[in-house]
Amino acid sequence: MSIAPNTDSPLVVEEIALDGKRVQVQSVGLPLKQVQLDPHNPRIADVALAITHQGAALQARLEALLWDDAVVRDLYRQVLINEGLVERIIVRPDGRVVEGNCRTVVYRKLRECQPAAEQWRTIPARVLPADITDRDLAILLGEMHVAGKNTWTSFEKASHVYRLHHDFGFVQEEIAVRLRMSKSKVNRLIRAFDMMKQRFLPKYPGPGSSRKFSYFEELFKKPLLREWILANPNNERQFIDWVGTDKFNQSAQLRDLPAILDDGEAIAALTTDGFAAAQRALAEDNPVITSKLFKRMIEMTEALKKAQLDEVQRVRKSRNSRARKIVQELSDSLTHFTELCGIER
Repeated sequence: MSIAPNTDSPLVVEEIALDGKRVQVQSVGLPLKQVQLDPHNPRIADVALAITHQGAALQARLEALLWDDAVVRDLYRQVLINEGLVERIIVRPDGRVVEGNCRTVVYRKLRECQPAAEQWRTIPARVLPADITDRDLAILLGEMHVAGKNTWTSFEKASHVYRLHHDFGFVQEEIAVRLRMSKSKVNRLIRAFDMMKQRFLPKYPGPGSSRKFSYFEELFKKPLLREWILANPNNERQFIDWVGTDKFNQSAQLRDLPAILDDGEAIAALTTDGFAAAQRALAEDNPVITSKLFKRMIEMTEALKKAQLDEVQRVRKSRNSRARKIVQELSDSLTHFTELCGIER
């Protein structure tokens, strides 16, 4: 069944280029009741794996899932203050939302709160032609939200890249060219999303789980971590539980994970009490983890080992040179520090 635009709203026909074809799109105000949320939207489908509702019950469930997301509530306030949308939603001819599920939920909520307000009865939309294919839509959304300025979250981008590869058969090189990203990033997004979708989300479902994607992307970004996770299925299960039970506070902490993995006590501390406890366990044996001073001492030691002949000659050539004074001050400071530490030279 095709949707019927609001007859009071002006109809504007646009033409867009899509994969070598010219596609006509109608921009119009649609009665809100005709617009249906899409259960295959990446923000919903990949985090709500157990939805079995149909019809109105399905719509209510999808709306509740999206409304539970703090991002959607922020969008509600923005639309309310702005008194409308900046960007139209995109729908199929039957009213299914292709792009703009969150905006649709916001309009539904505004309609509930202000039932007498005419502005929330219809929603600005772009209606696609009936002959557009799923592959066309995938290309369109990728151009808009992955390669374009109106970007999705990292999770939604990865979901789309994964779908292009697995559902539509795009090879990684083609995805990289179309979405203007490196092939290595395409590969990383596919692998990270696959682990999240197949392993993490079934065990730790819910709308908030999608915000954990950065941990999985960081995991596959680091060669040492990538080798570790692929070496043993138990490592994968362990990592999933660490992320699922909030043992990390931010994905940047994974940069210290290789050091933790080399220390049994640190691994145990991470599993029981979290990242901060693991760092403390490491610091007991490796002060570089928590001390800037010891980190700089390591860096200086390595730099001195690699000193060039011309740098040595700058010190040796004159007893009054600034270079010689710098080295002498360093030597005096090191002597003083070692005496304080009870180390005999």
